Amino acid sequence: MSQELVSYIVLGSSKHLAEKKEIKTDSYEEFLKLNFENIDSFIKDLDIKIAESKGEIVVLLPPSSIPNKQTRLKLKKLASMPFPSWGWFKFNKFRKNIGQDFKKIITKLRSTPDFEQGIYFTKNLYFSIGGFGKIEKNIFSEISRRLYSRLDPQMPLPALIIRSKNIKFE
Repeated sequence: MSQELVSYIVLGSSKHLAEKKEIKTDSYEEFLKLNFENIDSFIKDLDIKIAESKGEIVVLLPPSSIPNKQTRLKLKKLASMPFPSWGWFKFNKFRKNIGQDFKKIITKLRSTPDFEQGIYFTKNLYFSIGGFGKIEKNIFSEISRRLYSRLDPQMPLPALIIRSKNIKFE
């Protein structure tokens, strides 16, 4: 019996999550879904989902996205180390548009990942900073500030594979 080292939580609307195909996982991974339609209960639901997850590293993913195989192996390696860590993924270079170019600049200036980039962190680090925090226009702003208060992020991992055109957090 193996232990899951990486828990992927896909964030999306109930409609989108119902349409999403199950992702083939390796023995060290688990994929979970979290409906974010009810913003009032989202943070509480996320805390519960993270607490119940089996992985040492938790990855929050936008809908219809997944890390590539090499990135998944890097996350496994990070999870097997006894150190706290956090970070995000690079922007997908195949999804070029003016909006994304602007988001890249904002990410570099503020060191805050955008929703389409996803974010990962160790479970212990997440609870040591008091959880997700409040939801702002950029969903990862508050949690990034909290994580930065503890330690610097890892270098961004390779971009997520995105299978949808609409990956907004609404």
